[in-house]
Amino acid sequence: MVTQAGWWLFVVLGPILYWWLPPRARAGALAVASIGFLGWYEPASVTVMVTLSLLAFGAHQFPDCFGGLAGRVARSPVPILVVLSYLFWSKYVPAFALAMGGQGSLFDFAAPLGVSYFAFKLLHYVIERRRGNFKPHTFTDFLSFMFWMPIFTAGPIERFEHYIANRDERFHLDQVVEGGTRIAIGLVKKFVGGVVVAQAIEEVTGGDVMTLLGHLDSVQPHVVWAYLFLSLLAIYLDFSAYTDIAIGASRLFGLRIMENFNFPFIATSLRDYWLRWHMTLALWCRSYIYMSLIGLTRNPYWAVIATFTVMGAWHSGWPPHWIMWGVWHGVGSVVVLMWSRFAQKRKIKLFKSRAGAVAGWAMTMGYVALGGAFTALHHRAPLTESFRLIGRAFALPV
Repeated sequence: MVTQAGWWLFVVLGPILYWWLPPRARAGALAVASIGFLGWYEPASVTVMVTLSLLAFGAHQFPDCFGGLAGRVARSPVPILVVLSYLFWSKYVPAFALAMGGQGSLFDFAAPLGVSYFAFKLLHYVIERRRGNFKPHTFTDFLSFMFWMPIFTAGPIERFEHYIANRDERFHLDQVVEGGTRIAIGLVKKFVGGVVVAQAIEEVTGGDVMTLLGHLDSVQPHVVWAYLFLSLLAIYLDFSAYTDIAIGASRLFGLRIMENFNFPFIATSLRDYWLRWHMTLALWCRSYIYMSLIGLTRNPYWAVIATFTVMGAWHSGWPPHWIMWGVWHGVGSVVVLMWSRFAQKRKIKLFKSRAGAVAGWAMTMGYVALGGAFTALHHRAPLTESFRLIGRAFALPV
């Protein structure tokens, strides 16, 4: 959305109006402005999301007011199932139908704007509200959290308790400096760094990845590695740029949004990498998927693989490339976990030295880059072509 003039009008004029309002009216103003802006682009989808939000909030408010059936519903898993059903219907059913050749069918429509981020925030709210982990708050607090426009389509996946606890009550010039600086960094990443990396990819591949696949059998392995690392850098610059802009824009309104990246390219293990890359998604999945699976299976290895598989599916809908990417990271993380336990038991300090840390960094970055062979061909080529790309990186005949 950062290419839309309306987005920048919101960011420039919004803070002026926001700080002019009395404090008690600000959350409501954020909610109305965000819903109005998003509804301008997708009125039907936003209407459904607002309705679902009303139901989720009301399900927990009714017990205090009416009790009875509403109270039993609020304390049951029904609100969670409703949110999951909406996510499945809006994102996975259409993707599956299209993958099966269902053009022109009932399910031939695109997933609503920001549905994945919306669903994960709403699930977080419903689960934690059901657990009684939130302090008393207003309906406008909830709505402004759910629909805050700068983070609605590309995250970060904010948490309600963090959102409420990190709102400035008064305007300070530092907010403008911090927000403006962060927005500028994001713009440089996207429109300078991103362009430079895109040109480098074009030079390395002779066009794009499809050009590379066209003569893959004659491509040297170092060319494949160069493409994979450049592709990883391109994803980082694009995604972290949107994060910087969203966090910076939020800062202008006195909001401190959760960070999503923390220098992921210095990670020395996959575990370290996922403490630095898309941190809000990793935290959400660890809290609500991994911990639940551990409780059910008592098996950390299967829980890790299943969690990463869900992360892949969250990105893509039905197509298998992102799901395979999730399995790839899940299996790699299991290997790292098994090695860590083995090394601790045998008191092996192979990766504790400076040289070992460098080796761990090289292995981690190489493994992460190889996983990009799956996501790079999402919606572009069969999954088998991803394995061909990985094979060629090791000079295997393809």
